[in-house]
Amino acid sequence: MVKYKMNEEALRNLVSTIIKPLISKPDVMTITLTESTTTVSCVVSVDATDLGKLIGYGGTTIHAIRELIFSAHLSAGKKVYIEIEALKK
Repeated sequence: MVKYKMNEEALRNLVSTIIKPLISKPDVMTITLTESTTTVSCVVSVDATDLGKLIGYGGTTIHAIRELIFSAHLSAGKKVYIEIEALKK
């Protein structure tokens, strides 16, 4: 099996591609990545009005986003944690 190493830019683009169509204010979204030896933490900050859209009813939307990111990044050998937060004004 060929191991694909997803770099920081590719992960940032993937998260952005998935989340931007779901929110009403994509221009204020920020993505912060923190990488350790075994994990990558991805914090997506969005406008407070978009927070509910990303979480979804019972957390179904955020769960689906996490599954997509995890599946895409699985071959890189690191576990990805996605966290959504409201931007501070």
